[in-house]
Amino acid sequence: MKCLPVGRTSFVRGVVATASVLLATVLPAATVEPRYYAHEAVHDEHGVIAPWYRGQNGQCDLRVRVAAETLKRYPWASAEQAATPAPHYVFNGHWQITADGQITPMPLEDWNNGDLGQRAAYVLLALADYYRYSGDAAAIAHMSYQADYLVDHCQTGPDHPWPDFLISVPVKGKAYRQCHPEGMIQLDIVAEAGLGMLAAYRLTENRRYLEAASHWADLLAERRDPTPGAAPWGRYANPEAAPWKDNKQTGGVAFLLYFFEDLIRLGYTGKEGSLVAARDAGRAWLRDTLLPQWTVNDTWGRNYWDWADPVQAENVTEFVARYMIDNPDYFPGWRQDVRNVLSLFINRTSVSPKSNGDVYSGAWAFPESCGCCGRSLWYGPMELAVPFAQYAVACDDDWSREIARRIQILATYDVHESGVSEDNIDGGAIVCGAWFKIAHPMALRHVLGTMAWLPEEFGAARENHIMRSSSTVSRVRYGKGKVEYETFDAPAPMVDVLRLAFVPRSVTADGQSLAERDALDGVGYRVKPLACGDAIVWIRHDERRAIVVEGDDPQQEIGRQAIVLQGDWRRQKTADDDPSPRDVAATAGATMEFPFHGNQVRLIGDFSPDGGLADVFVDGVKQLVGIDCYNPSPRSSQTLYYLNGLKQGSHALKVVVRGEKNPIAQGSAVRIARAFSSAATGTNGFGAGSGPRGPQRMVFGYPGREDYVDSAGNAWRPATEVVTRSEHMADSVALAWWTTPRAEAIEGTADAALYRHGVHAPEFWTNITVAPGAYRVRLLFAETRHDLEPARRAVTVSINGREVEREVDIAARAGGMDRALDLTFEHIEPNHGVIEIRFSNRAGGEAICQAVEVVPER
Repeated sequence: MKCLPVGRTSFVRGVVATASVLLATVLPAATVEPRYYAHEAVHDEHGVIAPWYRGQNGQCDLRVRVAAETLKRYPWASAEQAATPAPHYVFNGHWQITADGQITPMPLEDWNNGDLGQRAAYVLLALADYYRYSGDAAAIAHMSYQADYLVDHCQTGPDHPWPDFLISVPVKGKAYRQCHPEGMIQLDIVAEAGLGMLAAYRLTENRRYLEAASHWADLLAERRDPTPGAAPWGRYANPEAAPWKDNKQTGGVAFLLYFFEDLIRLGYTGKEGSLVAARDAGRAWLRDTLLPQWTVNDTWGRNYWDWADPVQAENVTEFVARYMIDNPDYFPGWRQDVRNVLSLFINRTSVSPKSNGDVYSGAWAFPESCGCCGRSLWYGPMELAVPFAQYAVACDDDWSREIARRIQILATYDVHESGVSEDNIDGGAIVCGAWFKIAHPMALRHVLGTMAWLPEEFGAARENHIMRSSSTVSRVRYGKGKVEYETFDAPAPMVDVLRLAFVPRSVTADGQSLAERDALDGVGYRVKPLACGDAIVWIRHDERRAIVVEGDDPQQEIGRQAIVLQGDWRRQKTADDDPSPRDVAATAGATMEFPFHGNQVRLIGDFSPDGGLADVFVDGVKQLVGIDCYNPSPRSSQTLYYLNGLKQGSHALKVVVRGEKNPIAQGSAVRIARAFSSAATGTNGFGAGSGPRGPQRMVFGYPGREDYVDSAGNAWRPATEVVTRSEHMADSVALAWWTTPRAEAIEGTADAALYRHGVHAPEFWTNITVAPGAYRVRLLFAETRHDLEPARRAVTVSINGREVEREVDIAARAGGMDRALDLTFEHIEPNHGVIEIRFSNRAGGEAICQAVEVVPER
């Protein structure tokens, strides 16, 4: 641990800050554990969390593949067990998984079936993103299983007060069958599932999904409360079904807003524009009523289905933050509002000693809310990494980018290749050992979402992937030196982001060549070459849907002469625009073996209604996930199987046809077109050594939405990266923030507003995320507690675990009550990527601080 220098004597605006005394006491700072979740801790050269996984594809790509494979290999429920044959997760969110990856669906009580709506939303939305990323059309088949069940068995009857409406929280009735209409109908979860249904429509072109979702939106628009200033919707369509007498809807309105926006984009606006009117009413309520109450706990809560949830929750926080980023014209203060609401979650969820949310090896880790779930500090950060990363791109903000980078690296310490996930930060499972939705569909969606915004840090190296798109990618083919895809629509500005193993030689949109541009202020593309040979490519293609990107790809097609076939295979031509013959087999025991040299392999083939099953072996080892070639409609030249992160060298991929099908397929055919491998090596790193290098100024207890600008023109934001440990479910703001100014005037300063709020607690600390380097730390105090004896108001300060001030009587040091006191400390270097400043009182009273300034030394 680095020793801190003695703070100099500093004269600040006429107030003397005496020299700090360097004391020997060492306090906790920047918690570092030998293990996080499932793996031993790894740190970069600066002591900040680094990936445990060393495969070239990267830790996030591994997490995506494991999540997708676990979904794909889930055991099926038969027609005797369920309303229709489908994977068990469609009906049942409870599971167990053994260390070697064997999955067992667990018996389900009525109450625990209530996660169906949220589970379906995660499955549908995650798989739509996974298809874009991988080209694996198994995702589309699985989306149809989930969407069909919602349409056919999870809606109210025509005589219900909300007819033909999704029973989003079916806590009554029999699981696996028809949902009971007396289950809870939670409206924000209906909207979230509706978003998933629209994604399924875009990929399957099944209009049943569009029609169901449109009807749900019609009812939501029809049943809104038009009273000026009132919440447009309650929490439930049937509040009498909920065990708590609270029908309050708060920040969950963002789910409804996204749902309305999605349908409006599709051209459906409801009767006489009712969806537009509902959208406008909802976002006005968000902007004009909720945002002014941003520090109130339940303003961003009440979404989780299984409790009243009157506290800020991570899923509401994500949707609200992203909605404001996506609609900046309607939220003129979005830069401050998003940052405030998003980072407030850190303070909210660090309050419980059951969780001990805090910084671990430089990364924030926290539970889903102050009311859940012990030491499961995993899926909250995994989800909020997405809006932190999106905010970083929208604002070119190094602080937000670094928080997102670190928390997603730490969160993805959870997984084993077997599909086991350990969400207890100390090791073992708490939530994900029982709830499948959280273990994999949720992880799939949020890790892909973070990769989408941070492709340079988290994208798979030496591979080809569409990382994000302004639309839904409805078809994609990943070939050698050629990525072809279509987006469902392409309204301006239409931008896609790809990470490729090559610099494009050409890009076309609807057959027309696009020009390379320095800035995407019009149709064209922009390229950022990476040191490893990869390239980040931005493509703008307004009103054009079919994109082809070509270049010198290091992938190689495995030559036909090297492939070994055994059994009943036949050659078959295709009728589409990929005319190369397929090898087709439907008989058990037919094998095809592909020898290759490299570190990754991809098998390309066709999905169809008569598609069947095959097992996969790599280097003689049977893989946990095989191939299911079923899809409701034909899809050619798709990714049947891929494996990356292999040790560089000679390998063999073998496909063994099973002569079997899933329960709804029409046949057992396996159609294989080709296989690609790559021996290209190189990585672009994972962002080590990055972080905010500029000044960071924050005011404790400050509830203002806009930054305070001081007399020197410096902006000060509300201080939210603060730990005020108290008790489970405590309200950190009500407990420790002085949101109301403490004094009419503060003497000795030109900026009294910096000293009129503050945080107060027996002990609290702030973890300030910074880049490597040396910094000057300035602490701002003003003693306003006239009714306390000096000992009970004395403040001890430590920085990075070492005391720098002991039992400071602020009033005495400043020359009186209600006077400003600044203490300055120089040459402070981060410890594990953060500067931790801890305040305490040792006499049974409370420590205080009004503001903190951290400025890099030049």
